[in-house]
Amino acid sequence: MTEGAIDKNKIWKEVGFIPYEYLRKAWQKVLLDLIKQKYPRSIKAKVLINKLYRRYPKGFYVYAKRRMESAKGAAKYIGRYLARPAIAEYRIIEYDGERVRFWYEDHETGERKEEEL
Repeated sequence: MTEGAIDKNKIWKEVGFIPYEYLRKAWQKVLLDLIKQKYPRSIKAKVLINKLYRRYPKGFYVYAKRRMESAKGAAKYIGRYLARPAIAEYRIIEYDGERVRFWYEDHETGERKEEEL
């Protein structure tokens, strides 16, 4: 994520600080809006979206890493994630062809939690 943007005059405007609380809520809205767009008539999607807003009133967890000092460092960081699957196979507990159950570490509490989708 950049820490700035190009304005209407095509001039880069740097933002020195992005509030973490805003970032969490904004990320949550972006993801849940994508679900809403993909499944506009789905009752299940609407129920899920409402459930996630209630379950995470402070927004979704985001990892706000410090600013990268070089393009090379940024490329190496991004490259590590491009080569990985969305979820590591060893975290999958059960899969029946429709539903998957997996575990993850909650970054806020440090606890191991399970989720089924």
